[in-house]
Amino acid sequence: MSTNTASPDYTQAPNNKKLGHIPGEKGWPVVGCLPRLRTDPFGLAKHHWDKYGPVSRINMGPQPGVMALGPDMAQTLLLDSERNFSTRMGYDYALRTFYGDNLLCLDFDEHKFQRRIMQTSFKTPAMRSYVDTMNPILDKGMEQWVFDKKFRFYDNIKELLLRMTCKVFYGVEAEDEGSAELAQAFIDILDAQMGIVRLDMPGTKFHVGKNGQRFLRKYITRLIPLRREGNGTDMLSHMCKETKPDGSFFTDEEIVDHASFLLFAAHDTTTSTLTHMMYYLAIQPEWQERLRVEGERIGKDYLEYEDLAAVTELDACFQEAQRLHPSVSVMARRSIRDCELGGHHIPAHTLIFQYPIFTNRMEQYWSKPHSFDPERFFPERNEHKGHAFCHMPFGGGAHKCIGMHFGAMQAKLFTHQFLRKFEFSLPDG
Repeated sequence: MSTNTASPDYTQAPNNKKLGHIPGEKGWPVVGCLPRLRTDPFGLAKHHWDKYGPVSRINMGPQPGVMALGPDMAQTLLLDSERNFSTRMGYDYALRTFYGDNLLCLDFDEHKFQRRIMQTSFKTPAMRSYVDTMNPILDKGMEQWVFDKKFRFYDNIKELLLRMTCKVFYGVEAEDEGSAELAQAFIDILDAQMGIVRLDMPGTKFHVGKNGQRFLRKYITRLIPLRREGNGTDMLSHMCKETKPDGSFFTDEEIVDHASFLLFAAHDTTTSTLTHMMYYLAIQPEWQERLRVEGERIGKDYLEYEDLAAVTELDACFQEAQRLHPSVSVMARRSIRDCELGGHHIPAHTLIFQYPIFTNRMEQYWSKPHSFDPERFFPERNEHKGHAFCHMPFGGGAHKCIGMHFGAMQAKLFTHQFLRKFEFSLPDG
């Protein structure tokens, strides 16, 4: 329940640090609980849940905030019926620094308005065209893989998906001028996001990442007039031709913010999910074979758009990998005004962290929650329906991922082809 009105300049207010009235712990000096978050996010959340309950105080690096755990807290934060929580300010530190005013860093009416820029990009005709673009790139990429002792799935799928998404998002081919620099800029930005030292000075990862950001923005800006005049089917072409209610185009700055964030949101998340999927399919070969049999029933080297709904066991494996290892293990919001959360007074401008990786493994909702068991998503069990927010691989509420069907589609197209080409297992140990 809100206790006072929001200040109109809440985006300019500093983070609230006065949280001594909420039980919890700071962790290590400077880095707070980040080391454990990176090595054992579930264990960190479970420790707080057992010791302090659904709401507790925590330091995420130098940022003090509140950990809000479980599906009830997720529902309150993500649906946000009273507009108490800012997504923009939750991700200001982590994302706006590199991706500007992207969809995840906009609130309320402005967020709703800016989603218009994506409306054609994720409609059925566009999605069908992406399938036609992605399948041959995946095929060619896998054929070029060399399976020697140095082969690492993560590194190879990351490179392949980056090449594919550059084509789907921007219409850029691997051999185009600047494409290698574009890929490297994106990787440098990802590395910089993980750093604690955030100084744009030579010799720091942050500086390398900011250089990557500057290159990425210039690169996309140069493409905008070409995509606006052309007849491309890539996402950037659709975005460049979207119009506002008055008939005007979105500005170059708006397009660049959204287009640069798309690459991060879709590429890195799918890389993570596929790596975990292949790991579990390697240690449970019976599931590998089940998916292979399901794919044989489709009887095609490539899944077509119309086939995606038919691979139900593949979809269950995708959902289970997301449950065990959600692409976004921590979601962030910041309170706009004084409010109450889980019986605790939350002052205005307090950072709030929600942990899907904990909710996704709560024994109250999942049988053997740490086991890979895709059948839990079958209609006979439907464990994911135990609570509206006990499984939220793509978030929820107004900011639910606009590209969630695209992400699932990427994973299915790749896995279908991979299973038809290869059998795989883990090396000993």
